[in-house]
Amino acid sequence: MKMQELMLVFFELRHVRSSSDRAGDGMTISERLQSVMYQIASDIKACGSACDAYLKKGFLMKTVKSGVYENRLAEFCAVFDDHKKTVELAMSVHVAVGMDTANEKLDHQQDRLRSIERKLDMITLFRKLDTPREKDINKFIESHGGARACITNDELLEELIIKSGELSVARISGKDNGRKSNDLPQIRKRLFKELQEDIDDTFKRNMVLFERKLEMQNKQLTDALHQESSNIISTLLSGAHDRIIDPDLQKIWKDMGWKGSVKARHFVLALHDYYTDLLNRQTSHPGKFDRSSISPLPSPAPRSPLSPTPSTARSSSFSIKKRPDDRWALAYINAAYVQPILEAVDDDGTGFVSVKEVNTFVESRPEGWSLPTWIAFWAVGWQASISKYKSQIYSLIQTMFQILEHVLPSNRRAIDEYLFHASFWRIELLLRSTRSINFKIMSDPDLARFTESYSVAEEERIDGNLKDVAYELDTPATVSLVTGEGRIERYIFPLIYLLLKRHLEVLKLACKHVLDTEELATLNESLVSVLLTVDDRIQNLEAVFKQTHLDVQGRFGNFAFGLFQLSYGDIRRVPIQNTLGTWVDEDENATGQKEVLTLESIKAGLQESSCEILKYGIQDAFHATDYYEFELHRLRASPNPIQGTWTGHCSRREGEENVTFLVRVSFKLSFDRKTLLGKGEDYSSTFNFSGTTSRGKGGYDFTFAITDDDGGLCRTCTGTLSLATDTITATWSDRRKKDNPDEVDYQSFILRRTPPFLYRYRYKQHEFSEDPVRARWSFACNAVLHQVQAKMWSRQFFERRFNDRKRFVELSVRDLVVSMGLTPQNPLSTAEKQELDYLRRDLDPSEARFYHALATFEIQKLPWHP
Repeated sequence: MKMQELMLVFFELRHVRSSSDRAGDGMTISERLQSVMYQIASDIKACGSACDAYLKKGFLMKTVKSGVYENRLAEFCAVFDDHKKTVELAMSVHVAVGMDTANEKLDHQQDRLRSIERKLDMITLFRKLDTPREKDINKFIESHGGARACITNDELLEELIIKSGELSVARISGKDNGRKSNDLPQIRKRLFKELQEDIDDTFKRNMVLFERKLEMQNKQLTDALHQESSNIISTLLSGAHDRIIDPDLQKIWKDMGWKGSVKARHFVLALHDYYTDLLNRQTSHPGKFDRSSISPLPSPAPRSPLSPTPSTARSSSFSIKKRPDDRWALAYINAAYVQPILEAVDDDGTGFVSVKEVNTFVESRPEGWSLPTWIAFWAVGWQASISKYKSQIYSLIQTMFQILEHVLPSNRRAIDEYLFHASFWRIELLLRSTRSINFKIMSDPDLARFTESYSVAEEERIDGNLKDVAYELDTPATVSLVTGEGRIERYIFPLIYLLLKRHLEVLKLACKHVLDTEELATLNESLVSVLLTVDDRIQNLEAVFKQTHLDVQGRFGNFAFGLFQLSYGDIRRVPIQNTLGTWVDEDENATGQKEVLTLESIKAGLQESSCEILKYGIQDAFHATDYYEFELHRLRASPNPIQGTWTGHCSRREGEENVTFLVRVSFKLSFDRKTLLGKGEDYSSTFNFSGTTSRGKGGYDFTFAITDDDGGLCRTCTGTLSLATDTITATWSDRRKKDNPDEVDYQSFILRRTPPFLYRYRYKQHEFSEDPVRARWSFACNAVLHQVQAKMWSRQFFERRFNDRKRFVELSVRDLVVSMGLTPQNPLSTAEKQELDYLRRDLDPSEARFYHALATFEIQKLPWHP
């Protein structure tokens, strides 16, 4: 809406006589607006990318994180308001140079207040635009302690999913009767990941893909304008048959007296009779036969996104030496092939062929192909093409399962989840239900040659479009953008083949490098987008078939060689019927036994550039956080007392338990001495922040805000440094604190200058109260002993560290297995829980975080079974 208001300002430029006219100061309107226009274009792209990233999120994902998205989207409204004001001012200055501009300038503080008001107005507007379901979900979340509390509780999470009504995953898996309890761990994992994800990182990653899609759409619109402009005038001024661009079809349409549309079967039979009559006349009177009636006419290239001009790529891809006649093609235009020809022309499946569909069918033929050749391809050649891709897809999937035994242990779980994802058994349904062609039919060399030519060219076109989006199909809209216009069944097998071929390369990299777990999840998302497009097509066909057929399931069996038959209705996974492992190529001309894959052959085929195909890069090393620049001895002379490293115990609630852990926070002041910069870490995460500090009574007050890694909400930390005790007392707060002030997350905690690796030896409060001297002496002795043993590489020192690491990893793995719903489970006993809590409280956060990463690494090695 704000973007639209900004665009309306540019409409006023119609009053400017010329962009080259100069005002009294010698500047043109284009020169005044040039700099701001680049920024406006950049902000429009950023806003479009943000909206695109938001729309791709599921309903439940958007709802639990609605506050963050609303604030960010509201900021764009303020940006466009500022741009509108800047453009209006530039236009006013242009027409009124020399006049008093004092009234046009606004006070900076007033602008800031108005900007805040506009943002608040947008937040209010967002609240008014909330649907009843969104209001119900938000009320449910707030009444049960916030998003994190709902996600960690199984009953609340299941109720939340039911209230959301989000069934996108169920559509792919075939589950449409609600969620089951064994789905909850995976759903919880996805929701926690969504909450932990930084929105700026999300928008930044999405911008790359968004710009690629924007470029594709721009080229697609340009191609469409060029292709359609030449037909607009003739279409408006002609009759029904005159609007048909092919002379043969025009003659048939005119002779039959058809109007705007005709029954598809009548159309195909009329084609059969027309070309049969031509063939008979050619056979009876070869010398008098006029060949011009079936000779190819210059026709545009197929209408598809990013298609090059006919004089370049199309001509090279489809350039075939013109044959003396098309008698070979006429043999396939007969009653035996009525159904596939009908489907090729009747694009929407309604049973009627319109003038537009006829022209679309004719225009989509490759350059240099005659109409009989094009019809013959759809009569027989297309089935041969999808049969070939069917065999190749089976072969690719079987190769993927062969690679399983060679992947690195750390990648096993992620690859198991990828291969056993619901998208694979949905692909198997498509493969199993599609009838393969009798390959003896392809003994005709002309048919085989044209079929191979078209298949190769289409594969190159789709592959080029996939490269433009980095093989990432985030939504069904992106799928349509890559495939172009037309029925999805025309492109489904080549598209799946090219995607799986790319995914196979990723799996080969998993044999040599550690991959990010999200890498394989992204691959599954691309397959899900393709299958959602298939589901939409099935729903549209179902609506059409129900009007004309009593047996819809049987109609799907005859449509597109049965491609959608097993994907319609009550679909479910039946392992005994799975053909991915038992499939054998039926083509007698296929090559013999496949090579046995070995780890050496896989690594030999990898190149250094292969890692560039990874979205998240390789994860062969643990990424630590360096804190040296925040240490006190490295800071400037006469530092502010708050600068340096502070350590203390902090607590938070995880599920039904309170977890206490050691946290380290490092502060330093910026160069202007006004901004407080910092970074922190605990046993599971790190964070950066910035805030402010000021001198207070008896010390220094400070405040800073970070995004909560668990809750996904903006949390504010407020604290005070006491110069008398040299300690910091701090508390966390966010919008949930008002409803839950007694939660452990919001209890105050104390930070001290004690180094984190020595904090485990520090005395407890009750020990200090009983005997301060003994408590301090014990702490000093243990701290010195630790430092001496570390410096001398004492055997006892390393044995103690090895034991801590072993127990932390072992206990954390067992705890994670239970919390993630994995099996077999071996829950921690009460004593073991206390031991794990002790390790979290007393280990240096840098060490504990490394050990926690090792535990997560062990989880990645576990096999996953659906």
